[in-house]
Amino acid sequence: MTQRSSRIKRQATRQLDELLSKFHSLPKWPSSGWISAIRDALGMTREQLAKRLGICRVSAYRLEKDEAAGRITLNRLQNAAEALDCDLVYVLMPRTTLEETVRTQAMKRAKKLFDRVNVSQALEASAVTDEALEQQIEDLATEYTVTRPANLWDD
Repeated sequence: MTQRSSRIKRQATRQLDELLSKFHSLPKWPSSGWISAIRDALGMTREQLAKRLGICRVSAYRLEKDEAAGRITLNRLQNAAEALDCDLVYVLMPRTTLEETVRTQAMKRAKKLFDRVNVSQALEASAVTDEALEQQIEDLATEYTVTRPANLWDD
């Protein structure tokens, strides 16, 4: 991987982290699902929603239940959003920053590599000190974080 493509990936990571940070304050979805919650808030009956969607009332009920159970497709959710005069916003929310996720994986890969090397060296009585090993792991993880090698996510 070239330095340029590594830099572009790091820049994209930072930009996405910045964008996603704005979503952390959003509430989790209601237990009844967004379709039902918004329909109720609008004072719309299930029959009225069904009519707007061009489906029967039972299908509208199933739509709401499928969403609440996590079995709805994005296409069906988009149709429901349109019928409710809403926009569908779809986002995968990282548990930490993307940068931290990359760093954690880089540390994991580096530790795995050096654990194998250190065991081999220990058998030859040439193992490095714990302090030196930690520094080597840290250095390699930093390199992985910067270069983003193709095998970074191989487990």
